[in-house]
Amino acid sequence: MKRQVRRTIGSVLILTISLFLALWGLVVFAPGILPERINNFFSYAILGELPHFYAATIEKNGEDLLLPKGGVFDVTYRDEFVVKTVVSDALFDRGITVDVEGIGTNNDYRILLRGMSLIDHLVQTERDLPEKGTIDKLRIVVRYKGEEIGYIKMRVHITPQDWLRYARNTENRKLQIEYLKRALAANEQDVNIIKMLAQVYVRVGRYREAIEQYIKALEINPRDINALYDLKRCYLALKDYEKVVETSEEILKLNPEDLGAINDMAFALSNMGKWEKAITLYQESLRKEPNNPLVLFKLGEAYEKTGKLSAAVEQYKKVVGKIPKAVQALSALATLSLKMGNYDEAVKWYREIVRLEPRNALAWANLGFAYGGKGMIKEEIESYKKALALNPKDAVVYFNLAVAYEKEGKVKEAINLYEKVLTLKPDDADAQLRLADLELKEKNYEKAVSRYEKIVKKHPKQSRIYASLGFAYGQLGKFKEAAMNFERAIKGGVKDARVQYNLAYAYERLGRMKEAIREYEKYVKMEPKVEVLTVLAEFYLKENRLDDALRCYQKMAEQEPRKATHYANMAYVYSLKGDLDREIQNLRTALKLDPEDDRIYEMLGDAYEKKGNFLEAYKAYVKAYELNPAAKTAANKIPQMRIKMWEQKIKEGK
Repeated sequence: MKRQVRRTIGSVLILTISLFLALWGLVVFAPGILPERINNFFSYAILGELPHFYAATIEKNGEDLLLPKGGVFDVTYRDEFVVKTVVSDALFDRGITVDVEGIGTNNDYRILLRGMSLIDHLVQTERDLPEKGTIDKLRIVVRYKGEEIGYIKMRVHITPQDWLRYARNTENRKLQIEYLKRALAANEQDVNIIKMLAQVYVRVGRYREAIEQYIKALEINPRDINALYDLKRCYLALKDYEKVVETSEEILKLNPEDLGAINDMAFALSNMGKWEKAITLYQESLRKEPNNPLVLFKLGEAYEKTGKLSAAVEQYKKVVGKIPKAVQALSALATLSLKMGNYDEAVKWYREIVRLEPRNALAWANLGFAYGGKGMIKEEIESYKKALALNPKDAVVYFNLAVAYEKEGKVKEAINLYEKVLTLKPDDADAQLRLADLELKEKNYEKAVSRYEKIVKKHPKQSRIYASLGFAYGQLGKFKEAAMNFERAIKGGVKDARVQYNLAYAYERLGRMKEAIREYEKYVKMEPKVEVLTVLAEFYLKENRLDDALRCYQKMAEQEPRKATHYANMAYVYSLKGDLDREIQNLRTALKLDPEDDRIYEMLGDAYEKKGNFLEAYKAYVKAYELNPAAKTAANKIPQMRIKMWEQKIKEGK
């Protein structure tokens, strides 16, 4: 019984001490709420209810702030803070925990926290955050044994510097752009942010958006030369050369000695085709900096474009003199040498290139072309082979190698290579045509026809192919197809006497003589060859077109004035026209050229006989018989002439 009384007295003593301490805490930490909150302690201490939370002391950046339950705590990214004390009914903070939402752990009581971490959490978890302003959805929650007993509101302030920080701290370009746009929305006149956003746009190749930002920066500060430089680079990337010129001019207004602006303006003018202006600027640049290899090279290009080839060569050589291993300049020299037909120089430069870059397939190919220009076919072929060893799928080199084999007379090898070209480029019309021409040359007319037909299906306006196709058909004896293709060739504009002749010949073989003669007549106007004039003359004789036949023989005599046959043929026409004097005149001319032709003597004898000069006729027949005892006409005419001479004497005697 005595023990129980003592225990009761002890409990009362403890309660009294606790009450004193609680009251002392209220007085010290929350004196303003003492009158209305005394009862809460008894509810907690005696009745076992949850303790009440009244206030908290938060140290921010070294300064203590006493915030009541439901109060507001302002935070920015610069702040560091710690919840130092909690004013509640719970003695000695037993069972009390503090949760700063968004950062920390389950219990952040008396733990140093950073505003930056809080804002990082918001950026990572929240959508549609404002570019600037406050976020007031987070709290500092006070709990007793896990049960919430109160909170202090947090007002988190987001500033442009936050977005800049995120932009700097991420490698994700998309996020960088988003953060910088938010920072810019919060401070639209901040030139540094504007240019930072522009630079990110440049890094991701969004040049037009970068240009918009640089223009904004220049509207704020028109003399920002760095922004002008970056704007110019964007225009260069977009190949907007007019804008490059405009921007370079603005830079030069601020800095007339700026070589970068001068060179970029020259480059832009070159790409605009304004070569003379570009040359002037490059020359100005070299006066200021005479040893700039790039400017020397660009000036060479400009000279080349304006046809000043010797001046271009001089510039390229200067580059090589300063940088002997400058392959681009060596290539320019080599290519220009080819263009100028200076194959010795081209070989020299290309050999230097392949020495520096032995795996440069293009250089080997061009070296082969240069050797070809010098007529060094073996070296040409070897160079092409080396190019193909490095790049076995280069159809152009296979084609050039095939042409080289053609020059060597290696037709089979050439055909195989043209076939290789077509496996790589099935639509290569040049290879098809070369193959067809080779088949024609090799008299493989069926194959030639097949190839030419394929070509004209894809290229129906290539008149020259119709001419070759017509010839191939003609060689196969298919004169109808030959004539049709020769007609197409002529209709397409081919003006080739051989085509005209072959068409005439095809018509002749088809029995279409009038058309054949018409084409032969066109042919002799272009090339009055004796064999065709002969065909025409024979046709005119058959048609009794004696004057036309005579003109043909006269043209033949003009071409071959020492050939007796032409004069004999003219004599024959005169005989048909009844002009014995001219017949005799031409026969005598023929005999001067060929005094051993018995037939001409017979013709002369016949002419004299018709004229009644039997003595001269007799002499001519005798001469014909002496030259050819087998000449029956002359043999028969000799005694006849004797009789006619005797009869003529008798008549003259009467």
